[in-house]
Amino acid sequence: MASAQKYMQLLNNPNARRMLDLIASAEGVKHGYNTLFGNQRFDDLSGHPNIRKAFTQTDGKKNYTTAAGRYQFLNDTWNGLSRQYGLRDFSPQSQDIGAIALLDQIGALPYVLKGDFGTAIKKSGGTWASLPSSNYAQNKRSWDFINKQLGNKVSTFEPEFVDLKKVGISSNFQPKMVDLASVGIGAKSDFQPEFVDLKSVGIGV
Repeated sequence: MASAQKYMQLLNNPNARRMLDLIASAEGVKHGYNTLFGNQRFDDLSGHPNIRKAFTQTDGKKNYTTAAGRYQFLNDTWNGLSRQYGLRDFSPQSQDIGAIALLDQIGALPYVLKGDFGTAIKKSGGTWASLPSSNYAQNKRSWDFINKQLGNKVSTFEPEFVDLKKVGISSNFQPKMVDLASVGIGAKSDFQPEFVDLKSVGIGV
C-alpha cells in the first residue's frame, strides 16, 4: 500500500477523479462531503460523525449504518483509514485520500488508473453498496447509470470460456473449455458463451 502523500498526488489523476465522482454519484450524496446516510446534512468535518442510522434492506430486514461523507464511509472503516494514513479530520481532502486508499486496498486502484472502470467497479462492489456489482441487500445503480456517468460503455459481462470455432483453434488436442485470455480475447470482447459442446463445432465427432 502507498502512503497518504502518494494518494494525495493521485487526486490529480483524471481517472482517479472520475472514479471518485462515479462513487459519489452512485451513492447519491446530495450534500457532497457533508452527507449523512439518508441524505441528511452534517457540518462538523473535524472527524467522522459516527451517527447510527436505521434503514430497511431490500430484503425487508432492518439494519443500521454509520455511513457518512462523499463516499459514505462507515465509522469503523474510517477509523482504520485515519489511523493507517494519519488522516486527522474528515475534510474533503481527507475523504478523497481515504477513498483512494480503499480502492487500493481492494485491488481496484490499478484498474482505475489505466481506465479499466469495468474491472474497478466489479472489485468495488463489496465496499460500495450502490455499485451494480454489489451483493448487499440495498438499492444499487444499473450499468446503464454507470455508462451514462462515465460517458462510455463499460463491459458488464466477461465470460471465462469461448466458442473454439470462433477463434480458429485447430490444434489436434482440444480442451473442453478455453481461457479467453489465452486466445487473445480481452475484457472488451463481445458476448461469448461460457461453455462449448465440442461436437457442435466439429471437434471429436
